[in-house]
Amino acid sequence: MPEVITTLAAERLIRRAPDHPLALGADDQAYLLSCLREIERSFGVSAVPDLPLTVLPGRSLMRRLVGLHRTLRPADAEQRTTLGRLAGAILLLDTACALDHDLKRG
Repeated sequence: MPEVITTLAAERLIRRAPDHPLALGADDQAYLLSCLREIERSFGVSAVPDLPLTVLPGRSLMRRLVGLHRTLRPADAEQRTTLGRLAGAILLLDTACALDHDLKRG
């Protein structure tokens, strides 16, 4: 049952993200990119998107972050720390999505 709950929560995060790029500040973009680069370095997988974050739809970015978080299995303390930073990146992006939604509603 916990896997089903995790999957539903992840799907909810993805669906809440907009289909347009988010207006992320320079610090937020830098944090997201540093987390993705750290994933690449630590886990040896491709994580940084081919497109700049300024043109990547929020939903695509969230799908990438959630997908990485769901599939990567840490083997050591460094990888656990890296995966923890990825959870922080997901939270940051979810907050940006909520702000975008509130601004669009007026």
